[in-house]
Amino acid sequence: MEILDEFKKYLDNKYPIDGEQNTIKSYYSDIKQFLKFFEEYFGETIIDFKRVHVTEYKQKFLEKNEYKFSTINRKLASLSIYENFLIEKGYRKNKEKIIKEYDFYKIVRPYIPASKLPKKTAEKVKLKAGENSKRDYAMMVLFLEGGLRVSELVHLELKRDIDFDMFSIKILGKGNKIRTIAMEGLILEAIRDYLPEREILLNGKKNKYLFVSNKTANTNTPMCRTSINNILKKYCENINERKIHPHTLRHISATDKFQEGYSDLRLKMFLGHNSNATNVYTHPDD
Repeated sequence: MEILDEFKKYLDNKYPIDGEQNTIKSYYSDIKQFLKFFEEYFGETIIDFKRVHVTEYKQKFLEKNEYKFSTINRKLASLSIYENFLIEKGYRKNKEKIIKEYDFYKIVRPYIPASKLPKKTAEKVKLKAGENSKRDYAMMVLFLEGGLRVSELVHLELKRDIDFDMFSIKILGKGNKIRTIAMEGLILEAIRDYLPEREILLNGKKNKYLFVSNKTANTNTPMCRTSINNILKKYCENINERKIHPHTLRHISATDKFQEGYSDLRLKMFLGHNSNATNVYTHPDD
């Protein structure tokens, strides 16, 4: 369908950063699925859609196929992005959005008391990483001290984002929103110590990303999420602990900052949140 090709180009321009490729794929596949459902269910091909189509899509397809609420929310978010495309490109003359806030399921994140977070495991993993690889240690420090998402970490660019003059790190977060964190203490030390190892990994090749591997050294591409998860898994196995995920490290970082006295607003800025998601970190401990 020509409209899908045009939508893909729109997404490529909207999310030009390499780190958004997973986002683009999700939006594209969701809209492709929606248009296919419409054609099969209503027997016609469309470009734009109406309120009744959204209702039918939710009830007759998404809920019927027992998608998780989080997946349904993502697919509705894709429709909302598609609406923006239709409006901006002139396919929809009425500029009112059909997807409303009440369409989304409210998902309450489980609150994990600070005392239940695997802080000791995280520290052991960090120490183990430090014994094996300055790169892995720097990653762990950025997770625990900088509160980065895994997508933010792997897409840090050395020249663009790491400022040794201002001792700061520019982080490109969700929706291409930029925030800055201080590069000091452990973070500064870890990154400086890692750079000579990075040069060895590159072996004369070029790669704009801060963190590189043997696989990505000569491709100018970032490390993938799976690689980061496997690194964490390896160190957890080495110290005979249950696997922890990158987002758990971010959770630990956020909880530590709150306990250090960060206000809700400061913590929201630190994490790059634009909603009440920060509230999950600001409960008093049990």
